[in-house]
Amino acid sequence: MSKRALYREYRPNDFSEVIGQDHITTILKNQVREHNFSHAYLFCGSRGTGKTSSAKILARAVNCTDPKNGEPCGKCEACRIAKEGTADIIEIDAASNNGVDNVRELIDQAQFAPLQLKYRVFIIDEVHMLSTAAFNALLKTLEEPPKHVIFILATTEPQKLPATIISRCQRFDFHRLTIAHIIARLQTVLKEIGASIEPDGLRLIARAANGGMRDALSLADQCLSFCGKTVTKQDVLDTLGSVDQEILFGMSDAIQAGDAAQCLSVLNSVVRDGRDLTVFTADLNAHFRALMVAKTCGECADLLDVTDDQMDRYLKQAKNSSEEQILYAMEKLIAAQSNLRYYPAPRILLESTLVRIARPVDEHSVEALEARIAMLEKNGVKAAKPDPKPDEAEPPVLEAPPEELPPWEEQERQPALKKQPERKPVEKSALPERKAGPSESVKKEEIKEDSSQVLWNRTLEQIKKKNPIVYMLASMGKGTSVQGETLIVEFPTNAESKMTMLGASMNIAIVNACLNEVKSGMNVALRSEKLNEQEKKLKELFGEALTIEEP
Repeated sequence: MSKRALYREYRPNDFSEVIGQDHITTILKNQVREHNFSHAYLFCGSRGTGKTSSAKILARAVNCTDPKNGEPCGKCEACRIAKEGTADIIEIDAASNNGVDNVRELIDQAQFAPLQLKYRVFIIDEVHMLSTAAFNALLKTLEEPPKHVIFILATTEPQKLPATIISRCQRFDFHRLTIAHIIARLQTVLKEIGASIEPDGLRLIARAANGGMRDALSLADQCLSFCGKTVTKQDVLDTLGSVDQEILFGMSDAIQAGDAAQCLSVLNSVVRDGRDLTVFTADLNAHFRALMVAKTCGECADLLDVTDDQMDRYLKQAKNSSEEQILYAMEKLIAAQSNLRYYPAPRILLESTLVRIARPVDEHSVEALEARIAMLEKNGVKAAKPDPKPDEAEPPVLEAPPEELPPWEEQERQPALKKQPERKPVEKSALPERKAGPSESVKKEEIKEDSSQVLWNRTLEQIKKKNPIVYMLASMGKGTSVQGETLIVEFPTNAESKMTMLGASMNIAIVNACLNEVKSGMNVALRSEKLNEQEKKLKELFGEALTIEEP
């Protein structure tokens, strides 16, 4: 006889062997013990969490002639028949039997009394795959089945089920298993078969199983088939196609340091070792997710399911990086991970992604700008703040109303304004004359030429001294005209996003302050070439008499 897979050989035989679902198994055992079970159950949860196993155990328990504390005894005739297989316990795969005819056949079978057991149990796996007509056909029978029939529906996607079906069942949600639960179960199984896997290897398998015991047992079986009875951590890495955490920490250090060359060097070692780039990208994304959680929550070993030593290392690396950098890296890696399967050269795509993450200065997006600012602040360069606005006129001082007023006087209680002392104008002759320096005279002569670009260039020089980030945005525009006291700055169509960012209140305040240093009383109006082209077309249609006001 051929060897059976571990997940089949070590499937739970009673409720006590179902791992991590005590909130469900306790209720089911109480119902069996009190003989007060429902006519329909709905088991929901991700794959490998024990839905089908619990359904089979429940089917045997309700038919057991001598249940022990809600568990099937496993010794009576009913338990023996149920274990060997019987026509009274029918398991249906709704993925391949999803039509209305299949459901009608099931309903016809439900009308007959059980042949060998007390109850006829229908287990419908992946029930969300049934068609709408099949659900409608099942609805009435599911609501009022014969007394000898019990329905157990199992699904991984309960949101796809009609509300009318859910409302007729007792719903139980199976939780994903924790890494500790999976490791404990793997150690028990390995001990029974006389095999061993290093603790770090077990943790890697448990993490890759993503909360499913069936996946964990399948991966362990694959490692044992590859390496024999003794499996090391490196053997698990080779089997899973994953990389060691040292590689992930090294890549993260290179990204945080902005060392694109080191990023490509680490990636080259990963490719040279024959690792799957899709798996590596997912592992790297999970690593940055751990950094984000550590940066946000601090000490959270239980949340990340890691050891104390690993938690300390995550905290240390998260401390040396900013939240903006981590989020920017995660967004880029998520986008790359979804595109790798379709890209003919995945290495090139991943290399370009890593270079962009390490050098956000080369990209002109809001996320990259935030990451760039975080890198500047990390290196001790603070973004310049806008100049304070000139002091406004002092608000008028209000006189307090009289404390007591005669009741017969109808006087409005309105505070009177104090008159401000009149300021005498300073005579022009009293002010000392100040001679303009040579640089100022040249500047005024150039501006006097009515060249909007010269005026804008002088303004850009002032902006560059005060705030390099705002300068980067403003440098994409060009001065096109001066209308009264307004300098029109036009941006190309492909730079409209930068124009929008420059138009933010804080940034435009810096621009106007610098423009006033060059020529007082001026302000800036930002326009797009696209709008300018539309204006020209309108003037062609309606003539030069058309005037378009700025919004």
